Amino acid sequence: MATSFRQKIAAKATSFFNYLKKHPFKSLGYLMLAGVSFVAILFLGTYMGLFGHVPNEKELAKLENPVTSTVYGSDKKPIAYFYLQNRSNIDSLELNPYLIKALVATEDVRFYDHSGIDYKSYARVFVKSILMQQGKGGGSTITQQIAKNIFGRKEMWLLSTPINKMRELIIAKRLEKIYTKEELLLLYFNTVSFGENLYGIEKSAQRFFSKTPSNLSLSECATLVGVLKAPTYYNPRKNPINSTNRRNVVLAQMVKNSAITQKEADVATTELTLRYSPAQKNSSLSGYYKDYVRAEFNSWAANHPAPNGEIYDLELDGLQVYTTLQPNIQKYAEQSMERQMLRLQNLMDKNWTSKTTEGGKQAFMSNLMSIQPIVKKMLAEGKTENEINQYLQKTQARRYWKIGKGFELRQQTVEDSIISSLVRLHTGILAMNSRSGAIMGYLGGIDYGFSQIDNIKGKNQVGSTFKPITYLTALEQGVDPCTYYDNSLRKYSKYEDWQPKNSNGTYGGSYSLHGALANSVNTVSATLQLQVGVPNTIKKAKKMGITSDIPEVPSIVLGTAPISLMEMVTAYASISNGGSLIKPYMIQTITDQKGTILYQAKPKYEGNVASRHSVKKLQQMMGEVLTNGTGAGFSNYEIPYNIIGKTGTTQNNGDGWFIACSPEIVIGSWVGARDKRVHFESTYMGSGAGTAMPMVASMFKSLSSWKNPLLTNFEYDQPYFSCPEYSEKNALESTSYYKNDSIYLESLRIRDSLLANPPIKIDSVLMDSLAVPLPAVEPTKEL
Repeated sequence: MATSFRQKIAAKATSFFNYLKKHPFKSLGYLMLAGVSFVAILFLGTYMGLFGHVPNEKELAKLENPVTSTVYGSDKKPIAYFYLQNRSNIDSLELNPYLIKALVATEDVRFYDHSGIDYKSYARVFVKSILMQQGKGGGSTITQQIAKNIFGRKEMWLLSTPINKMRELIIAKRLEKIYTKEELLLLYFNTVSFGENLYGIEKSAQRFFSKTPSNLSLSECATLVGVLKAPTYYNPRKNPINSTNRRNVVLAQMVKNSAITQKEADVATTELTLRYSPAQKNSSLSGYYKDYVRAEFNSWAANHPAPNGEIYDLELDGLQVYTTLQPNIQKYAEQSMERQMLRLQNLMDKNWTSKTTEGGKQAFMSNLMSIQPIVKKMLAEGKTENEINQYLQKTQARRYWKIGKGFELRQQTVEDSIISSLVRLHTGILAMNSRSGAIMGYLGGIDYGFSQIDNIKGKNQVGSTFKPITYLTALEQGVDPCTYYDNSLRKYSKYEDWQPKNSNGTYGGSYSLHGALANSVNTVSATLQLQVGVPNTIKKAKKMGITSDIPEVPSIVLGTAPISLMEMVTAYASISNGGSLIKPYMIQTITDQKGTILYQAKPKYEGNVASRHSVKKLQQMMGEVLTNGTGAGFSNYEIPYNIIGKTGTTQNNGDGWFIACSPEIVIGSWVGARDKRVHFESTYMGSGAGTAMPMVASMFKSLSSWKNPLLTNFEYDQPYFSCPEYSEKNALESTSYYKNDSIYLESLRIRDSLLANPPIKIDSVLMDSLAVPLPAVEPTKEL
């Protein structure tokens, strides 16, 4: 059966080829007709936008001044812009005539004669490149290259190249109707890429020759035009020989096409000399929230295409993006960050250590220097240890990044320069509306110009800021805040002899549940974690918005899992608002150029994380953290609201955390170095209370001064817990005793009464303000 089928196929194929032999011209005609029809259908489909949007003449008319998308803060004032390209434009008077001559001579000799399409070039390509296989290059005109430079090419399943070429032909024809030849040349030089993320002739002339375009020599003009053929291969800095050879080709083409004389070309054929100016990074803090807006926008746009099927583009569509970012809160974050991080960096520079490295700080520095490429090179060249040390200790002006200013020159040794980079502290600050998830302040680092790593999205060990999640799990299981736990140093053989220690190194007695959280007691927290169950805590963390992987080990209660600041602030928001999980967002509204609303945000509530009763107990426990626990320094800021929060410090002071909440807003911060071998010498300097808390506290202080207060107070069922934080008795005795004790509560009432009615000082005698006044005393007569 299979043989019969193959025979039929073979017979039909033989018949087909016999027909071709008998009717060669007719067959060729049919083939050409089919080809032409296919090309025509493909072109018509491209023209109609079936394979992607083709810009119309109205859109193309805006290319000289590219449409920008504008980002607004919550006050409806612009805070950022998204451009088509990161470029600076020049006008026609600044465009060097040699640049024009070099470009036309090498890229499009009939530029002034055609209307966007050079049919002679396409004929040459068809004959020499396709029929004769001589590879004589493409036939794209300068105008078509403008279309490619600005709008790029799209990858498709099939026929990407022909469809993109047709699209460029259509755009080129439209461009030629709108712009003069001189305007097209200017548009080309303002948009073309010269590599190294450079767009436009002004930036490239400055980068490679430290000149304006109008001051470039013939040789320099030919060099830059030569770069365009392959920006990396002909880069004059990275590949000077290739670049020089290409420049000479450009000069020869200019002579061939009578753009210059042979004598001019000979003078320009000299050794290539660069005056390279490296890209300068500018100090910026807006880059972090711009990146967040872009990511949130792209996520929305991918699922909500325009009516024509195109995906909305921030750089191309000139949209208005209204955000929840509160300019004042953003300003508070930036100002508090700059003050604190400058102070901390000075401390770190003088007091850093590397205790985790065998041999300590000195061994760490020696190992670090030995792996530097320049040191390895010197060793390979046979340099002595003394010569290498002399090199490392040589002082000269070196670039140093200063927060808020950018690079400045400092007198440093090589060793100092390397160390200063390594001990650099980074931070992230996030402020969020806990009821809606609206992001009100977003600062992802110390300076976007220095580091584009977003520390709000980046993950670090969270330290004791994780503890409230374990304690909420316990409250949900019915554990009372006045249940006591022994403060005993224990070793857990089941978990590889894990032995959690307290940061203050003291043990004995017992802590109530609320006292253990307030004072961040690790021994008690470890016992509690094992009691409530690690899987239950992980489940609770996920329910509170933490998406990072959490290892199923009891040490998670001490914050060993790497989690982002965004996740932690989201989790704390559910504590702040009474138990509802919210979803963070920054984009409030998106409109097009006509003002039509394309998107309107709606806060998303994704269920309850715990009962309101348990959350209120946790709120009160976290309030104690800031009144008489590890965050007691918060009270020094004299904020007239009962803010709640938690400090966090990881092992060896590698990471410092602090997150605080009012019923309306959550503000969190992280501080740390990239290399965890580098850390503060002492917990006094490196704890979350010392590093991260001042920035958050400063922001709450500023918020508390508003004429129309954003902040309110948490309300509790009772003013205090009916048991003290610590007892010298063991856990069993303490729990039993304080269940029936009334003395402790009475002492708290007396204390509060005294605080409400402070004593008055009269002649060194303290008197209660409500007491009966003393009788008047006769003045002593002089003897």
